[in-house]
Amino acid sequence: MTSPSSDHDIKTGNKFGREIEFREGSPIQLLRYSEKTENEKFGQIVLNPKALDIIKEINEPLAIISVVGSYRRGKSWFANVLHGHHDGFALGAKVEGCTRGIYMWSPPFKLISKQHDGKTIQKRVIILDSEGIDDPSQDENWATKLFILCLVISSTFVYNINGIFGRDDIGKLHLMTDLSKFIQEPENGDFLPRLVILLRDFILESPTCFKDYFLEQMKKINAEATMGIKKFFYDFDVYGLSPPGCKKKMLQHMEEAKTNELDEEFVEEVVNAVESIYSQLPLKYIGSSTMQGISFVKFLENVVERMNSSETSTLLSITSEYESIIQFVAQEAIKESIDRYEKSMSTLRNEEEKLQMHWKEFDKMHLKYKSEINKLFFEKIIGSPAQLSNFVKQLNGEISKSEKRFIEENSKELTTFNKKIAKKSWARHIKIKLDKNDLFRYKEESQEAWKLFESYCNELMIKSPEADEIIALFKNRYMAAVDHNKQLGKINAELTKTIQEEEDKKSQLIICMNEERLRSKIETLKKEREEYERNANNKILELQANIERQRRSQEEMKQRFAVESNNLFVTIKQIYDELKKEIEKLQNEKQIKKPKPKWKIGCVIT
Repeated sequence: MTSPSSDHDIKTGNKFGREIEFREGSPIQLLRYSEKTENEKFGQIVLNPKALDIIKEINEPLAIISVVGSYRRGKSWFANVLHGHHDGFALGAKVEGCTRGIYMWSPPFKLISKQHDGKTIQKRVIILDSEGIDDPSQDENWATKLFILCLVISSTFVYNINGIFGRDDIGKLHLMTDLSKFIQEPENGDFLPRLVILLRDFILESPTCFKDYFLEQMKKINAEATMGIKKFFYDFDVYGLSPPGCKKKMLQHMEEAKTNELDEEFVEEVVNAVESIYSQLPLKYIGSSTMQGISFVKFLENVVERMNSSETSTLLSITSEYESIIQFVAQEAIKESIDRYEKSMSTLRNEEEKLQMHWKEFDKMHLKYKSEINKLFFEKIIGSPAQLSNFVKQLNGEISKSEKRFIEENSKELTTFNKKIAKKSWARHIKIKLDKNDLFRYKEESQEAWKLFESYCNELMIKSPEADEIIALFKNRYMAAVDHNKQLGKINAELTKTIQEEEDKKSQLIICMNEERLRSKIETLKKEREEYERNANNKILELQANIERQRRSQEEMKQRFAVESNNLFVTIKQIYDELKKEIEKLQNEKQIKKPKPKWKIGCVIT
């Protein structure tokens, strides 16, 4: 087995050149097969956490290219060429194969491609170099699992075989005879990758069409396998690659080869195959959604867990795996959204770690942070519109709970803050008069004391329903003092009448004190709904485009998608209609005139 390139070589790399873009990076093992031990009944597939962590960070749609084939056929070299390298993935020149398990190129690179509708899409490409199939030292069950695993997780499956092939060279393509033995496919959408066949060292005269040639030759060997390929891969390509045209010594060290040392016809064929693969590179889908980093990792983990449960290849239910991934991604998106919302709202606390804001500013910041997480949420969630509808309900419910806690905190701090100011104003402008027992001797003096109290409060308090309620509370104390002095005959009729008129006006203010807060809340809800609908509409357009891009999109799938899309918007409307009704109910209750306080006679509250 050859050793991987040194860090210096990997950084600079042996460039292939021509029209193939050079990608810097290095290989990292994605998974390996652990042979059975004394304590195990059979071998296990072991995933590399470091590689999974790299993939988890990817937020773009994924395209996964697996390069699979018999050992010692130049499979790893072609995987390197996909990165514009001669080197990178380790190459084996000995009898035994070199690659063990599956390696991925890190970092996965970005690729911007133009779609049929003229729009461009940015995708992240992961190249996988798999262990050679049909290695004599390879466990037979592992070989089958490896082949099925690569088929299931890839969006492009490059199968590298001998150009003049026979029964042995077809290898695991015999599985195509009946994939239903291994995979229970979903009813709708693509789940199998795009198939690319590489016929290596093809020395015969090139046929008019390599695809027709391949099917014709394969039919002679195994007609059932040919029918299986046509059934499951109606759109696939076949490329013939002539021999590299170099000496045996160079063939043993192709990672050191220079492009101009290779046969020009071979180089042109390689460039053509690579360009064609990238120009038709499909994304990895889950129904009408594209896989991103976290969903791909979860899918890979589920498939590996399923394969590890039995010595032989067990039936993989793609539908069940997809459902598990969709639910997992949604819960992760909800959790991340809530955490981000709460973290953002927590920044509103002041230096004393207290949340005491004007409600208009509170609603403004709530709307800002909720808009940010809504965008994040819709970018991350996957699934059908019907599933998205349920996830929207879950997110909205969790956000409402979190918002309620911040509302309660803000209300409590506003009450505490404003009450301190009211107590200070009361002590300064009214209590001092009560202590002297001369507050209500004259009308002007009484009115001036209360005006000073209110003016001080209005200047320093944070205007809010809480502030109005506190002023109303102290007004009650003031009126109790008026009532007490009236009983003692220390207040004249004119002053009583004036104070009562002021009390009636104040009662009306108390009735309306929450109207501004309610109007602000209703306006916030309206904007929240608009934000939800805008993000939902963008998600629907994204899913529609995904359906169109998939080769197996069906009319039935499109019709059901349209119905579910409409239901999603109905759900969003229902959520906010119910909230609005609750607010209007609260607003109507506030319109009921508040009963006048019953004063306790003969008691002055100081």
